[in-house]
Amino acid sequence: MGRGVGKREAGLYRPWPRVPGRSSEMKWGRPTGSYCGDASPSANLARHLRARDPFPGDGTHRLRHEDRRRRKTTEGFLPARRSHQDFSRQREELGQGLQGVEQKVQSLQATFGTFESLVRSSQHKHDLTEKAVKQGESEINRISEVLQKLQNEILKDLSDGIHVVKDARERDFTSLENTVEERLTELTKSINDNIAIFTDVQKRSQKEINDVKAKVASLEDSEGYKQDLKALKEVVKEIQTSVKSKEKDMEALRSAIQTMESDVYTEVKELVSLKQEQQRFKEAADSEHHTLQALTEKILRAEESAAHLPEEIRRLEEELGQLKAAALRPEEDGAFRPSEAFETLQKESQGLDSRLQSVEDGVQAARAASARQGESLEALRAQSEEQARRLAELQERVAGLGPDADAKGGLAGTVRGLGEAQLSLAGDVDELKRRVAELPGAVEALQKVQEQVHTLLGREATAVPHQDLLDRLSSLDNLRASVGQVESDLKMLRTAVDSLVAYSVKIETNENNLESAKGLLEDLRNDLDRLFVKVEKIHEKV
Repeated sequence: MGRGVGKREAGLYRPWPRVPGRSSEMKWGRPTGSYCGDASPSANLARHLRARDPFPGDGTHRLRHEDRRRRKTTEGFLPARRSHQDFSRQREELGQGLQGVEQKVQSLQATFGTFESLVRSSQHKHDLTEKAVKQGESEINRISEVLQKLQNEILKDLSDGIHVVKDARERDFTSLENTVEERLTELTKSINDNIAIFTDVQKRSQKEINDVKAKVASLEDSEGYKQDLKALKEVVKEIQTSVKSKEKDMEALRSAIQTMESDVYTEVKELVSLKQEQQRFKEAADSEHHTLQALTEKILRAEESAAHLPEEIRRLEEELGQLKAAALRPEEDGAFRPSEAFETLQKESQGLDSRLQSVEDGVQAARAASARQGESLEALRAQSEEQARRLAELQERVAGLGPDADAKGGLAGTVRGLGEAQLSLAGDVDELKRRVAELPGAVEALQKVQEQVHTLLGREATAVPHQDLLDRLSSLDNLRASVGQVESDLKMLRTAVDSLVAYSVKIETNENNLESAKGLLEDLRNDLDRLFVKVEKIHEKV
């Protein structure tokens, strides 16, 4: 028989009671006037109760006892032929009582099922909560260990940095020490602030977890678990929010460190390129200095050659005096004396010509060297101006990093020391100027000799003119012009040497400034690299 379809018992149509959750409804049928079924109503009722009532109680036993009692009474009164209406009424009352009992049993079953599912859900959620709490405790302990290790490493690095700064201070890097100490103080303060923030977050998280533990331990009934779960969710959300905010702060700090690192790398690259250009310029200046030394040696050799000119000039003057005396005396030997005098003058002119030729070669070499020196000095001047401009820009950038008064004082002392070191070079240049200034005296002596020779030739022009002597006199004119040109070139060279000395002092000063700034930026870059590595470790561990 299907569900909801009952049996016909004693003229009553009564369907089976409905189980909660079924689609059918419990209704009572109308009597049909016939009795169907093989079993008795009491047997059917007992079988139905055994099938539908998994939790039989005292009420069910009483109903069964009442049914047996009524059945015996009914069987006892059947020979007396009780009326059919009384029996139907009793059966109807019994059916209504059984229906009420079945409804109570079914509601009790539903209540027990709901309660059992509720207890299982609560137990499952309680297990999940305990698991989450244990995971949170392990995570917090791990973070605490990581932070402790990080704090120890940072303190160790800071102590190492302080020792490094002290060693640098012993090497008389006062400006570097002050700047690095300021940077280390700022970095230490920032790291301590971050550690304090992490410690505060850790304490709050531990406190919240302890509160959650207390709440979970105080759960005794199943009615308050929803509120506790809501509170736990809010706490977890707050923890997640705080962690996200800290991650944002770490990202901002990381971006700031990356920006600072890129700026420092840019400055270091510019410093390296500027140092290379400075080195090339220094090499060019050294080569020019060697060239100047070679020119000085040539001038010294020319001075040595010119030092013998006064003796030759005096000897020539004596010979000219003798020639004049011989020309004024009457001729004793006839026509042979003028020719002998001219031969003697020719020999002396040849010797003088060889000496003047060496002087002229030295003057030509000095002129060519001075021309090359002028060109190289112009190139050096242009390079020095470019270096000065770039150094001014670099000094402005280095000033933006915050150099203090002590660093400036140290640089000033270094510049003074370099200035004293350059005094010796200036003395050598002055000595070169003095020796160059003595050349005009030799030129004047040569001019006097030339005038005397011209006078002698003018007096003896009517006697015997000599073409070689005229050529030598013209070569003397050319030599005088060459010596004048050399004098003007030497003046230009003197001016160029003065400019070179000034630029040399400026170059040395700028080079020292570059060395100091480069060392400062190197130390700052190393500190930033260490800090960046520590921040990366923090980010990875968190």
